[in-house]
Amino acid sequence: MKVQRLLIAGVTAGALLMATAAQSGWWPFSSNEDTTEIQGEVTDILWDDLIPDDFQQPVNPFSTMSQEEIDKLMDGSEESQAELAKLEKAFNYAPVVDELDGKRVKIPAYITPLEYNELSLMSEFLLVPYMGACIHTPPPPANQVVHAKMRKAIKLNSLYDPVWAIGTIRTETTKSDLAESGYRLEVEKILPYSAPQE
Repeated sequence: MKVQRLLIAGVTAGALLMATAAQSGWWPFSSNEDTTEIQGEVTDILWDDLIPDDFQQPVNPFSTMSQEEIDKLMDGSEESQAELAKLEKAFNYAPVVDELDGKRVKIPAYITPLEYNELSLMSEFLLVPYMGACIHTPPPPANQVVHAKMRKAIKLNSLYDPVWAIGTIRTETTKSDLAESGYRLEVEKILPYSAPQE
């Protein structure tokens, strides 16, 4: 749905711009000191690009139900539980863009850690379009969550700092304690975010 896609793009752009304006300095994300030059061909993508062009999010089923129907659905019976699961599955359906599979991409994102080691280093995390996703708010649809893995662990100083994530993207579903992701990124580099040059 166009409105949903514009909303996602607007929230992402606004959050990234505000975070950039608030920054006084960046910490190194990569063991490579060069934070500007990226070797080889990379396709810049935005979160909107992870949603198929012809996809329209279904209408929230609860918005068309009467209070009596909702109460019946929430009565805890086996039948209502099965119906609730069916509705949730339909509403949460979030198809991916198959053409992205195997592409080397660069995407602006916020990091949501899955776990730290004793040195606060992490090599596995989620990339999300806005700050606090999956922690302070319910997770976005699966096609708006990217499960990321790095060979070498990095230290995250702040969840408030947006980044550029560079690597090979895969259309692969991964489930974690925080969210289901429709994509996986084999991360080469995590770089500090800076607004693209016009």
